[in-house]
Amino acid sequence: MSTDRLDGAPPRSDIPSFRALRQVRAAQLRARALKWAIGKSALGSIFLIGALAYALAPQRHSEFSHLWMAFLLVLSTLNVGLGLRTFSRVRRRAARYWPIATALWGVLATALVRMLMLR
Repeated sequence: MSTDRLDGAPPRSDIPSFRALRQVRAAQLRARALKWAIGKSALGSIFLIGALAYALAPQRHSEFSHLWMAFLLVLSTLNVGLGLRTFSRVRRRAARYWPIATALWGVLATALVRMLMLR
């Protein structure tokens, strides 16, 4: 008797199924997306620290410093927003809240820099 698959024999158990391979690939992609989101969030925090450094600098009232602070705040908000969006897509929850959290980050960062500028 032949052991071909054509004669109705059950598939071997040591060969992984296509569905299992798809699930592994999906998990790998989710892990890569999470690493990217963590990197974007960290980069956003670094840009915020740069804006805070300009706000505490001796020449903080120069026009050049104002431009750099504004640019760094925009980059910070953009990167944090991209990170939050990716987090919400990977976790498949709170998808409608990432724009609100991003706007809140931008407003609070701007308020913090503004308070430090007035010192």
